[in-house]
Amino acid sequence: MTKPELPALLFGGSPISALGFARSLARNGVTVYYVTDNKNEATFSRYLKECYVIPNIETDVKMQIDFLNKFQKMHPFSVVFPGSDIFCLNLACAKVKLENKVREGFHFLLAPEEIVETLANKRKFYHSISNCGIAHPPTYFSESLDDATRIGRELEYPVFVKPSISQVFAKVFGVKGFVAKSREELIKYYDLAMRHGIDVLIQEIIPGPNNQVFGINAYFDKKNNPRGLFVYRRIRGWPHVFGYGSLIESIPLSSMPEANTVVHYLHELGYHGLVDAEFKMDERDGNFKFLEVNPRVWVQNSFPTKCGINLDLMAYLDAIDNQAVHEGRYKNGIRWADSLSDFQSVIKMLRDGEISVSEWISSLHMIKDWAYSPLDDLVPWILDPLFRLRKYVQKKMPQNRTH
Repeated sequence: MTKPELPALLFGGSPISALGFARSLARNGVTVYYVTDNKNEATFSRYLKECYVIPNIETDVKMQIDFLNKFQKMHPFSVVFPGSDIFCLNLACAKVKLENKVREGFHFLLAPEEIVETLANKRKFYHSISNCGIAHPPTYFSESLDDATRIGRELEYPVFVKPSISQVFAKVFGVKGFVAKSREELIKYYDLAMRHGIDVLIQEIIPGPNNQVFGINAYFDKKNNPRGLFVYRRIRGWPHVFGYGSLIESIPLSSMPEANTVVHYLHELGYHGLVDAEFKMDERDGNFKFLEVNPRVWVQNSFPTKCGINLDLMAYLDAIDNQAVHEGRYKNGIRWADSLSDFQSVIKMLRDGEISVSEWISSLHMIKDWAYSPLDDLVPWILDPLFRLRKYVQKKMPQNRTH
């Protein structure tokens, strides 16, 4: 492959996802730029050509359009990747509103606006997969507090009060959702979300540990066909119940037939772009339930690269009408870890008697991909604890507490 000339532009995403993305592309000669609404440890990576820290750009479509107009004057052609659900939704809108001559300079790794809306908005997503007959946790769509009260009378507890847009919810409450252990708690949490103008769903919690969660990564090309399918299982996660995988392991594609469900659904939907989808095995009936899909760059996006399939590069090359050569195979039994988050998960598991010290030490075997600490890019790893401490302090400050 000759040295790529078009830069890649990542909008948003967590520090971990931005680091994985930048390293996967820059190590292959791609110049990478990062747009974020707050300074974080990823902005110090040696693999980023430049970072643009612009407050509120994630939610402001006009600001995104202005930025794209200015960026194109410096770089007439570039490839744009979304890194968060909010950026997915707003970039899709910004793309439509750009002038034709400006839009032609960008290769957007985005599906059409209505498809992005279907996948990034959980309310629309669960309606969509329900209409397709895909197994998922029973989900209830209330339209008012009275409606939620009525639904609450018919449920078994606990249930999960889940936002339609996770990142909007997390910015207000600091968590991915609320676990309601009673009808009273359900009404309290639903009312709290309503008062902040945040749309939420009510969803059954699939029982079982973290190691029953499985993920599928892929890139869907311009013709909506899947490339580079990659499958992993979660070993641990943080936060402990409704968090992301802090320790995951690559497994054979053949061990996850549900990958075909994702492939067929997204192909029929007309999806184009990177994707991360998760299932959980329901130990009550032995069936896998479709939990969610992320139509963007995700947290552990460096992991397929480490195992032999660079999905980020594959997407980039397809965008510029080049071809990524790979055999479709990857290494199994390899592990990825976010060390600090995984340590938090382990501490809780030790306290709850879910793991022994020897089991924890044994689980560290075959970790080949650490989220923050490759030896050639150590500054983000050094700064990671400081940024996490800042986030923790901000979360605990009285003005940021929600009652």
